[in-house]
Amino acid sequence: MQDQNIQAQDIQAHDIKVYLKNNPQFFEQNANFLADIHLPSPHGSGTISLAERQQLAQRDKINALETMFAELVLNAKENDAIANKIHTFNLRLHQAKNFDALEQLISQDLPEYFELIDTCLRIWAHPLDSRNRTNLVFSEVSDEAKTWAAAQLKPYCGKPPEIVSEDWFLEPAASMALIPLRSEQPIGFLALASDDDNRFFAEMGTDFLSKIGEIVSASLSRTLDLT
Repeated sequence: MQDQNIQAQDIQAHDIKVYLKNNPQFFEQNANFLADIHLPSPHGSGTISLAERQQLAQRDKINALETMFAELVLNAKENDAIANKIHTFNLRLHQAKNFDALEQLISQDLPEYFELIDTCLRIWAHPLDSRNRTNLVFSEVSDEAKTWAAAQLKPYCGKPPEIVSEDWFLEPAASMALIPLRSEQPIGFLALASDDDNRFFAEMGTDFLSKIGEIVSASLSRTLDLT
């Protein structure tokens, strides 16, 4: 019996919807009747008229759109700021006269620009100037780390993977990004460390990180033997 009552109510509700859709003049002809209909308030404050309910619904939609727009504006400003920082960093890399100047920009300026606790640059291509071979950048990298870094088709973001060595950062990273560096072949990687668990995460966009990888790779290639 209960199922039959529910089915009958569903049929009646359907019929009412069809009737109202086909007879929009009903709302004009029965304005007083509609004003007498009261529904529970969506904000939990008693009952309100149907008209008030519609106004609240529209207001909530407008508030949601305003919030979404504000977030878009904020994201646009943040992206613009990052793009400007990358542009400045790119210019300084191009102005660097030698390998040491490039390495200092990456190890010192990059953390300051992007609020990082540390960076780790490792290169397994040989330097054109043999005097640079003693630089920490050319420290031995395990075959496992080389293979893992070279296999990344885009920058890795998230918790430090097992291939991270203790000598990569001065203090442990809560989250990190690892950017593979390439010329025609993989030549190394640049790792960025943060003390914020949520700074680098798996689902984040990596377009800016990829651009950093490209400009660093291009700048370093001038100082490396890539034959």
